[in-house]
Amino acid sequence: MKYIDEFRGEEKAKPLIEEIRRTADRLLRIMEVCGTHTVSIARYGIRKILPSNIELVSGPGCPVCVTANR
Repeated sequence: MKYIDEFRGEEKAKPLIEEIRRTADRLLRIMEVCGTHTVSIARYGIRKILPSNIELVSGPGCPVCVTANR
């Protein structure tokens, strides 16, 4: 699928992770605003490959995720 498959794969992720490790020289907290972000982070193992000084914090949820479906 165009614009999805071309951004997946270990060979594409490795340089990005190395750049994050190289430049993240202090504690960083990144908020996952949307429940879909949280699901994707868990599904693709992103939390496990980030350096220990990067903390992902679950946020309040976006309006689409937290609004009741009526």
